[in-house]
Amino acid sequence: MPITSEHVELERKPKLGGGGPGKTPHRRGYGGGDDGDPDRFRDFHSRKERLRRLRVGVVLCIVSVGTLFVCLTLAYVFRRQMGPWDPLTKGYVRDWISVRLPYVQLWINTAVLLLSSITLELARRRMTRQVEFAELGIQPIRFGRDFPWLGLTVLLGFGFLAGQLIVWNQFRLQGVFQHANPGSSFFFILTGMHALHLVGGLLALLYAAAGSVVRIRFESQMLAVEATGWYWHFMAGLWMYIFALLYFVR
Repeated sequence: MPITSEHVELERKPKLGGGGPGKTPHRRGYGGGDDGDPDRFRDFHSRKERLRRLRVGVVLCIVSVGTLFVCLTLAYVFRRQMGPWDPLTKGYVRDWISVRLPYVQLWINTAVLLLSSITLELARRRMTRQVEFAELGIQPIRFGRDFPWLGLTVLLGFGFLAGQLIVWNQFRLQGVFQHANPGSSFFFILTGMHALHLVGGLLALLYAAAGSVVRIRFESQMLAVEATGWYWHFMAGLWMYIFALLYFVR
């Protein structure tokens, strides 16, 4: 019997069942070097790609915030040296009055913020180990049963903001608002802008910490902590810079 083109087409079509080369592969197979879950590696690379994009955004945010405070520093230094121009004396009038800082409360606030940076790093490392153990099949991801380093970080962040409110209230009781001068104005500008930018990072950490309550995926929690970690450490270092500027340049 001669072989026609129709017979060739039938031989080329894959079979729906049975073994052999005509067997249709499943989307998620079992066996082989992927331990039966090839999508796991796609998820891993997808997580790395999402983290890379988030960190690019965080770096751009850090650069913009750093640029802002560099400009504020220059304005602070130049305004301290030169006051408004007086046409009568043809010179600059020095109207800068140094404010007396509540150093005890400011040092407490500094310690709280630095401690929150440490607890955040401990939370990030704990979550990273959980993911590694889960991928190896050694230990399931049970974030809720671990020590709440992330929740402690959020509490310390709110504690720092509460300490700043105490400092500002002490200035109010001293009558600084009634007798405002460039020195006190720059203090409120620098500390207020820092607190405002810190709130943004605190909201991101609060979102990650509330994941077990509002049922947010563990992967999303970890990405929020990984990306926000750089920003939070930067804000801690920025506060140390602001504190040193206010202390040494008065």
